[in-house]
Amino acid sequence: MKIGILPYQSQDIIYKPSGNLLRPPWPIFQETHEISNGQEKFHKPEDVPLNRRNFVYRPCGANPLFKELGYSCSEYPFAKPGMNLMDRSDGISIIQDNNNCVSVSNSVGWRTARCDVCIKEGLTYWEVEVIQGGTPSECDTSNSFLRRKDIINESPHVRLGISKREASLESPVGFDSYGYAIRDTSLESIHEGKVAQLLGTHGLKPGDRLGFLLQLPSCQSQIDQAKEYTQRRLDALVQSTKNTYQDSEQQRKRSKTTNKNFQIALLQDIDHTNVVRDHIAIRYKNQLFFEATDYVKTTKPEYYSSDKRERQDYYHLENSFLAIYLNGEPLGEAFTDLKPFLPPFSELQYNEKFYFGYWKNGVDDPSHDTKRTGILLRNKYVNNNKLGYYPTISCFNGGAARVITTKQDCKYYEQLNKPAKLLEELFDEQIAEDIVWDIVDEVEEEFSDRSSG
Repeated sequence: MKIGILPYQSQDIIYKPSGNLLRPPWPIFQETHEISNGQEKFHKPEDVPLNRRNFVYRPCGANPLFKELGYSCSEYPFAKPGMNLMDRSDGISIIQDNNNCVSVSNSVGWRTARCDVCIKEGLTYWEVEVIQGGTPSECDTSNSFLRRKDIINESPHVRLGISKREASLESPVGFDSYGYAIRDTSLESIHEGKVAQLLGTHGLKPGDRLGFLLQLPSCQSQIDQAKEYTQRRLDALVQSTKNTYQDSEQQRKRSKTTNKNFQIALLQDIDHTNVVRDHIAIRYKNQLFFEATDYVKTTKPEYYSSDKRERQDYYHLENSFLAIYLNGEPLGEAFTDLKPFLPPFSELQYNEKFYFGYWKNGVDDPSHDTKRTGILLRNKYVNNNKLGYYPTISCFNGGAARVITTKQDCKYYEQLNKPAKLLEELFDEQIAEDIVWDIVDEVEEEFSDRSSG
């Protein structure tokens, strides 16, 4: 076995020579609370790592057919796609051995969980059922405004929507620029913490279903947009570098190793059509997971051109929208012109000081008795196949909701009369992509070893 591969244990083997695939065992669950007078009991898995501190996890399994990497992607044995066990706040609980329903206890404030399906392009439909939340029945005109406000604040609530990888799981979806959400009390739209009433005045109650119809442009048009944005940032950086170091020869020489030049190198290195999955197998409480760096909140570009289109705020996904249905009735588009997510609009967690030093100072080159500089050890602008929008549920003070991902369970899909895909279809495609990229990664590693040898 290749040096550096996490050693196998007997219970780790999930891929066998016969080709049979065994799923990882269920994690250990601990009961947290009940809702609906004890009809629903919620639990938290106690032995899985959570996506936080800019690291992301997913189950993996030992694969003895992979001689170089040793491990490949796997999934828990849920019957259907649903909420991700790792991609949630620690305050979020689920129904044991079931991934479609999430909740928080009465003592917990806003907490968030994301679905395990990443939506990247096209038209997609899913539904979310309110289990506990919505407008309280006591909240009527017989009470004063202040009393109604107190009743709402003391009641269970949910917020439903979509979010990108950078969105916080410790706050409600729609709180920042990386998510879009619908409130359960008035169906107000929330993005960047700003509230808009675009769907009319409605209140949700337990049993109601919201249908979500998300439209995103094709991957190719998104790649073209990312290339355009990359070139505009490059032009701005090059021009900024020229303006800064045009006074003297000494300053021009010094400019060769400035941070601006490093940013130029990073942008020039982007491969907009490639997927780079830089993950490693780890053992956590005797279970196997892939660990990788996650995408982080980004600031606006440091250098601008005179063209306002270079600014990131100018960019949006063409013809994109999130439309809402209430129990099958169309309410309209809650959001349009959604924000893009392909690099360089998104960037991975990145130790810029370390990688800049490596690029600037180089590594020893024994063949020429010198140092090779300008080497990018790693790039923050890469697509690891997790970029897109995720169906997201936030719960507050006992709130609970269920995501519906299959055609069989969606009540109002047939009324849609649109060629929309369901989350179960995207999940199957996602698994197929993971299998392909597992093989590609293994082949590339084999080729790399032969070349270096």
